Amino acid sequence: MQPLGPSLYFESLREYHPLREEHRIASSSPKRIAVIGGGVAGLVSAKVLKEDGFDVTVFEKESTVGGVWAESRAYPGLRTNNPRETYAFSDFDYPPTTEAFPTAQQVRGYLKAYADRFGLTRRIHLNTEVRLLARAKPKPEGGHPGFRVTVRPVDGHGDPRTNDPKTHVVDFAVVCNGVFCEPYVPEVEGEERFQGQVLHSSQLTDPQRVRGRRVVVVGAGKSALDCATFAAEEASSVTLVLRRPHWMLPRYFGSARVDDALFNRFSLQAFPPYYNATRTERTFRKAAAPLFWVWRKAVSLIARRVAKVPAEMVPDIPVTAGIENNGIGTEFYEVLRNGQARIRRAGVASFAGPDRLRLDTGEELGGDIVVFGTGWRQNVSFLDSDLHRVVWRDGWFHLYRHILPPREPRLGFVGYASSGNAPLTSEISAHWLSQWFRGESSLPDPSDMDREIARVRRWTQKVFPRRCEGYFIGAYVSSYVDELMRDMGLETRRADGFFSEYLGPLWGTRYRGVAEERRRLRSSSR
Repeated sequence: MQPLGPSLYFESLREYHPLREEHRIASSSPKRIAVIGGGVAGLVSAKVLKEDGFDVTVFEKESTVGGVWAESRAYPGLRTNNPRETYAFSDFDYPPTTEAFPTAQQVRGYLKAYADRFGLTRRIHLNTEVRLLARAKPKPEGGHPGFRVTVRPVDGHGDPRTNDPKTHVVDFAVVCNGVFCEPYVPEVEGEERFQGQVLHSSQLTDPQRVRGRRVVVVGAGKSALDCATFAAEEASSVTLVLRRPHWMLPRYFGSARVDDALFNRFSLQAFPPYYNATRTERTFRKAAAPLFWVWRKAVSLIARRVAKVPAEMVPDIPVTAGIENNGIGTEFYEVLRNGQARIRRAGVASFAGPDRLRLDTGEELGGDIVVFGTGWRQNVSFLDSDLHRVVWRDGWFHLYRHILPPREPRLGFVGYASSGNAPLTSEISAHWLSQWFRGESSLPDPSDMDREIARVRRWTQKVFPRRCEGYFIGAYVSSYVDELMRDMGLETRRADGFFSEYLGPLWGTRYRGVAEERRRLRSSSR
């Protein structure tokens, strides 16, 4: 079926009047656009859209930019999984004094400097929570009605300052509220009997809380291990409760940093093929299967030895399996070896009393503070019912390229392709979406997008079974970015030679010229 450009696409949607206005952005009348969220995805989306001629307003409910890195959400010792070059935007570097694996404070400083450098700060409404995103009233002349964005001011704890909301009307909207949006704390029977504190890892921002206390941390991911590590310095006891361990990779493999060793195109070939891998790629993987089997075994063995992983924390799967749960950083292993913490391989059954926690093995643990490092949930409750039905189907986000709802062409989602290089995938997603909003690209019609989304969903269920919402791409950064670059008509190969392309680390600086390449493409098509 012939792909539709944006104007024809709008006309094909029955719920709207035919679009009579010119879709391209005119400098004399920039289109208004709301960006929801001021973290990594929100800032880079605002920057790209602003430079493409949109009138951008960013709404952020925290008192600072940064999203998950905001001071109000950062536990002590939080730092990036990634080396700084793989957690940076393409055209803005960290200060040279930044640590190789930046701390939360350094990331916050970087993001604030980015907003200042590119003129975003004055466009950001801090302490402003979006309560409702809905279609605006239909226009007399027809076309897409735009959106109503209803907001209210909140204090530093998210509590409303006033019950008097304000509504903005915009032409486009981009949701960037992040995959680390709403803390997930499971419901545990008997919690009303517990007289201690029950916290999510993001709420444990003050180390004084654990001093001299008995701390139980629940979870096996990076945040759980980090919380157990810093609590061990102050608490009277620390117990980590987990069902099964995940791989926590060392930051260095000898003299090689983890991005030099693993964050490249070649390493990706050891994983199951991407959902749209070409026949050539699949043939190559099949032919090289013995080599990749040895590579997986070697990486798992080296990671275990370099990190000195205690036997009870060694996963029963190779590094390349279960990658949605893997992390970088091995400090907890040292704490465990030193006897500063203990582990229990179990699940939490119930709270057994005012200071007791019962495990599903029958064992009871004493505790004054229980910290759940159990992850996050997406929250799009601010979408009105019509938009929610378009975006969320059968427990999955229904987004083409993890960005665009097929039947809502002026609403985008950036940052929903959660990856091992979030700044890069968010930045290229923002370019992809902006090009579409400007009317400078063609996409399949909605029914074909539906089929492609279903195809991705089947692949995701197989490769990332624990990411049930379907927004995770993990290590498949290069495959996903290549897909978006091809959609935009841009070159996917970004290095000078074969070895640099396939064995060099995949840093954002490879894509520093994307904005200019898009401008040249725009000029050549006129």
